[in-house]
Amino acid sequence: MNLKQTLGILVGAAGIITASYADHRALLVGIDEYQDINPLVGSKQDVKDMAQFIQSEWGYKRSQIRTLTDEQATRAGILTAFDNWLIKGSQPGDKVLFYYSGHGTYIRDNNRDESDGYDEALCPVDTSHSKGNLIRDDEIHWRLKQLRERQVMIIVDACHSGTVTKSAFAPRRYDPTVKVPIFGWRQSRRSATKSAFDRGGLVEAQRNVVVYSAVAAHQVALVDTSARPYGPDGAVFTRRFIQGIRDKKADRNYDGKVSHQEVLAYTRRESQAYCDTKPRQCERGLTPQLEIKSGSSNEDIRTWAAIIKPVMTVPPYEPVEISTTPITLYESVNTSTMPIMDDLQVDILASRPLNKGATMRLRVTSVRKNGYLLLFDASSTGGVETLRRLFPNRFSKPVRIKTGKPRTVPDQMSGCEIVAKSPGQRLLVALLADNMNELSKLQESFPEVFEQVMSTKAYSSQSLNQQLYHALQKHVGNRIEWSMTTVPYEIIN
Repeated sequence: MNLKQTLGILVGAAGIITASYADHRALLVGIDEYQDINPLVGSKQDVKDMAQFIQSEWGYKRSQIRTLTDEQATRAGILTAFDNWLIKGSQPGDKVLFYYSGHGTYIRDNNRDESDGYDEALCPVDTSHSKGNLIRDDEIHWRLKQLRERQVMIIVDACHSGTVTKSAFAPRRYDPTVKVPIFGWRQSRRSATKSAFDRGGLVEAQRNVVVYSAVAAHQVALVDTSARPYGPDGAVFTRRFIQGIRDKKADRNYDGKVSHQEVLAYTRRESQAYCDTKPRQCERGLTPQLEIKSGSSNEDIRTWAAIIKPVMTVPPYEPVEISTTPITLYESVNTSTMPIMDDLQVDILASRPLNKGATMRLRVTSVRKNGYLLLFDASSTGGVETLRRLFPNRFSKPVRIKTGKPRTVPDQMSGCEIVAKSPGQRLLVALLADNMNELSKLQESFPEVFEQVMSTKAYSSQSLNQQLYHALQKHVGNRIEWSMTTVPYEIIN
């Protein structure tokens, strides 16, 4: 499915506000345990932190993120993922993020495109003593050209060049919290404020690219050890980049926005503050860098990958969609016999009375077991033509409910909102299936059962739950373990 299409689904009483989606892509690389060169600490934690950040703040779905850590992050693995996931997997208009935390280095320029005669390079996990398997900046630069018409952000938390006192191959004791330039050192002839991936025109030539670097060319990137012994290590720059945006700590003028310029200023201030407390670790200082097209530095970085933009409301009576192909992620069927009526709870999180046009969320709690949620909405006095499936839908993955842990749906990652549309008496029906195979069977069976029960009109509000339960049990048999509950509610004009 092309997620760039205008999306829509009916959810009964509610219309889901559709979203203009782009199928964004992120590739996150973090390496601690190198095969031949000195190890680091905190890079895998950086990847974990960055993945959580772009999901919570930029709306990335987990399915839009690829991570490569340690043994996965070979030269071939990184370049293949860049080519297939970021380039081939994206389309014009998408937001593409490449993040790297690990060692960097410099090597002799092989095509005379560097003024100082050296290429910067990333060090994959299989970097060898003979400088094999490096990824030159030329190779990244070429790939960025393939991402024209995308909005691209590159974040590099690594050291690439400079005069330092340590080498990753040094036989003496090394410091795994310092990302030193590999294969020795040299006196950089580059500007002290020029970042490792600025190719003297990369951003101006490709105005779609934003580049953040942890340090200037003469500096080494550092791992933040201030949380020890109570918290994990993580890169100084990455942590402050995330904090500045997520917690709005970089919003110095308190206007509610966090601009690229504010992020740069904040990470520089906080990096220097870290150096003030760790002078031995921070010999050369820390000066984060930003390359961005002219005139864009005041744009709000929090909306860089904002992907949910309500554009319309779906009409209230689009036919319910039922999958005709069973989902077979799990081949076996649980043979426990009887469904449970009282272990599934659904609460409507909205002000009462529920007015037409109001948004609503649901809190779902399972008392006894884990399972996958199947949620329908319908008129409590209508027929099957009013039945709408809320979850799962084509915008969201199946929702897994864990025992004793309430789950709110839709959450901010679902890409939609439930908006009350049709005034009158309504009914929510929630089912919890043991596995995906059972979820598919219940999804296929319930509309027929609902039509059968509602057509008789021989029920009271108290008995509807029981009648639906027994009719569905008869339809699917007792080899499927499931739970069910119904929640009546009302929408008023």
